Amino acid sequence: MTKADSVHSTPPLNASANIIDLAARRARRALPADNVQLIDFPVTARQRASRSRNFLRHPCNRVSLAVTIAGRLQRGEPLGYPVDGTAALREGAAMARQLAVDLEIIAEEHGREAQQ
Repeated sequence: MTKADSVHSTPPLNASANIIDLAARRARRALPADNVQLIDFPVTARQRASRSRNFLRHPCNRVSLAVTIAGRLQRGEPLGYPVDGTAALREGAAMARQLAVDLEIIAEEHGREAQQ
């Protein structure tokens, strides 16, 4: 064996020694829920105008929050803010059902208008 071979040869490594468990590291870094405060951001004039012109936007925030909570619960992550996850999921599901009904009604009306 030459000197170059001995420098570049390394002993075989245990495969599990090369794996870093990022989920465990992320959980240690996560802030406790009591350290996170909800921020009430002011609503802009543009947002108010959009919501008043399009009633279908009203339930979207609750549906979006429910989707976020569902994803975090499925991945086993902490919610990150003090909220009742089950209640938010149910409220979001109810809003999504209502939104689906409203969209279906509009689609049927538009379909009838297009046929005339």
